[in-house]
Amino acid sequence: MTPETSKTDALNAPAPRRGLSDFQIRFLRSRNAMIGSIIVAFVAIVALLAPWITPHDPTKVSIMATWLPPGGDHLLGTDALGRDVLSRLIMGARVSLTVALSVLAITMTFGTLLGMVAAWYRGHVDNVLMRFVDIIFAFPELIIAIIVAAAMGPGTFTVIVALALVWWPGIARMARALVLSLREEPFVEAGIACGTPTWRIMWRHLLPNIVSPMIVRASLGVGMIIMAEATMSFLGIGVQEPYPTWGGMIRDGLPNLRTDPHLALSASVALGITMIGFNLLGDGLRDVLDPKSRGR
Repeated sequence: MTPETSKTDALNAPAPRRGLSDFQIRFLRSRNAMIGSIIVAFVAIVALLAPWITPHDPTKVSIMATWLPPGGDHLLGTDALGRDVLSRLIMGARVSLTVALSVLAITMTFGTLLGMVAAWYRGHVDNVLMRFVDIIFAFPELIIAIIVAAAMGPGTFTVIVALALVWWPGIARMARALVLSLREEPFVEAGIACGTPTWRIMWRHLLPNIVSPMIVRASLGVGMIIMAEATMSFLGIGVQEPYPTWGGMIRDGLPNLRTDPHLALSASVALGITMIGFNLLGDGLRDVLDPKSRGR
């Protein structure tokens, strides 16, 4: 190959992308990640700005405006008490994401810590923690949450506590499996040989290596938590009035589903789109963060 040919090939070669990391490039190429992130970002912005973008007071009752059809001053109509459905739908997004993020923060912190401790110390510590996890897994998660909520009484705090109690075991088991796979790695053994404190090995060496799969697990879990919160609100043991929830809106709209379907259908669509968004985002992140897919 002559110098002139090499020079020509270099000039014709595609220029490398500047300013974008490998993760960003693969994220932009993932259809699921992009669609999911757009949906999640839209729902998050709506929830964040809910007090300022609602066209009406979501808790204001107007007996003279009950079951108005969509259109006019009420784009999605009104409910049995004359409350604006669109305003309640927007505020319901805020309630759902608040509960979901609270449950996620508790379970990710608590579950990851216990899973790492069980995998690191093993022996009796591992047996006790994992047997407790097995006991919780022996019962349906939603049934346990309903029992806890019924015992504590309905309310936002109750929903968060009940869902956190049934959600952390899955996080703990996943963290345990990931740490067990890293426990015998040379860099961990080198840290032990150097006398590095256990907490420092966990914080500086183990935790950064399990963050990626835990993020994927969290993004997939948000949609399920929102669905569980809506189910509890639908049953009347979740978030209570005057706070609007999608589950409560579906419950209130079911008796009039044939004559006035806008209440139940609007909340159902919002709930479905939100769950799809988080599931697509989780699937996309799983592909993007998978080291095996980097060469594809």
